[in-house]
Amino acid sequence: MIPAENARLPICELEATPEWLTSEAIHYVAECINYCENVQMLAQLRHIFPRTVLTEASRYIKGQQRQNLRLWLTQLNHQ
Repeated sequence: MIPAENARLPICELEATPEWLTSEAIHYVAECINYCENVQMLAQLRHIFPRTVLTEASRYIKGQQRQNLRLWLTQLNHQ
């Protein structure tokens, strides 16, 4: 079932396995973050990917998208 657009998605609570922490996987997640266009898309990624992987991948985000990421994270953390 697809949640409503306004519904708050839970954050993934899975521990990152060694497979998730490979360079290839982290770069894939970084690409996903770079393609985010809004806070809802970032919320979906937080629902799908383990927190550790997102943290590692976020280190590769630069420029305007990094600023967007910070803004969206602030919005999500204060809902």
